[in-house]
Amino acid sequence: MNWNIGCVSVLKRMAQKVMFKIKLWEMDSGCEFIGGSCWQLFPPSFYYTHTEEEIERITKETIERLTKMINEF
Repeated sequence: MNWNIGCVSVLKRMAQKVMFKIKLWEMDSGCEFIGGSCWQLFPPSFYYTHTEEEIERITKETIERLTKMINEF
């Protein structure tokens, strides 16, 4: 009996993860469709899957890398 409950629990979590990934994909696709990608550094799903600290760090690193590329050009 416990084995069945465990399987159902695992399947439920897997289904939730898949649904979340689909929601993120739809969010990114919708934003790209209306031209929103040109106003943000990253797609909307990035902001839902990272913490504020990670967003700030990655943004800073990306801007530094792009600035370096522009200066080398």
